[in-house]
Amino acid sequence: MVSHRTTARGLLLLLVVGVFTGTAQAAGVPEITSFPVTGNVTYIDDFGDPRPGGVSHQGNDVMSVRHQPAVAFEAGWVEKWSHPHGAVPSCMLVLHGKSGRVYWYIHLNNDLGPGNDNDGGCRKAYAPGLAYHDHVRRGQLVGFVGDSGDANGIQPHLHFEVHPAGGRAIDPYKYLRAAKPLLFPRPRVALGAMTLTLKGATVVATTATTITVRTKRILTDPLGLNYVNKRRVILDASAATVKRKTSAGSLAPTTVTQAEVGERARITTPSFAPTWALQRAGAGELAVSQLLLLG
Repeated sequence: MVSHRTTARGLLLLLVVGVFTGTAQAAGVPEITSFPVTGNVTYIDDFGDPRPGGVSHQGNDVMSVRHQPAVAFEAGWVEKWSHPHGAVPSCMLVLHGKSGRVYWYIHLNNDLGPGNDNDGGCRKAYAPGLAYHDHVRRGQLVGFVGDSGDANGIQPHLHFEVHPAGGRAIDPYKYLRAAKPLLFPRPRVALGAMTLTLKGATVVATTATTITVRTKRILTDPLGLNYVNKRRVILDASAATVKRKTSAGSLAPTTVTQAEVGERARITTPSFAPTWALQRAGAGELAVSQLLLLG
């Protein structure tokens, strides 16, 4: 695990101013919350670990990749902050949850390109159109993972803090363990319905009406996201149009039961109104519109 520097103690002043996710429930945790990063992550309980300057770590570092979607842990309203840190400010978001807890999202993205260019400022840290004091829903896209501030140059990650009633930080580990992993982030209400494309999926199993795949990369419309999220998903394929790419490069009609275990597939869903159940992608919750078998 990469060694991480600490978030500056001065961030506490902001409160005066204003292996993959587990599913075990924990006492004192909101019963149904969203894991704050969508996609594959690793994290440990590193709360209180020593950091340079004699301070202790005030959150848990959720290790991820640059530009991975960050989502609202629960419903609430948000503040956007750029905290000074030399030449590379720390881009952060504060979520005031409806439970009364306050959550800090620190080291959000500040890069324009795929590498550590530090050219985006905090403009690239937040979901497009997200404004200061906006109300957000649980699982809604709020920002993107990065390495801004004193995390510059190390593995991109989300430093996640929990502050009950806006007070001192407590260990967030039980909150992360109790949160639910999502297949995709929810867009703002104004953006309406959405469509998913599962690119590079691997077939695990089929029935006459379902297909089970191991997802790889998720593309979302209208959010325009393209991110890695490897997980097992069972989809309703009862109304799917199924085609197979032949060796000659043409597309031949086929059926879902002809999909072979281990072969690659590209799946497109019909347009749907995103709900909490669909975000969690339970068995058969999401439907397939187009299934392309790639061999």
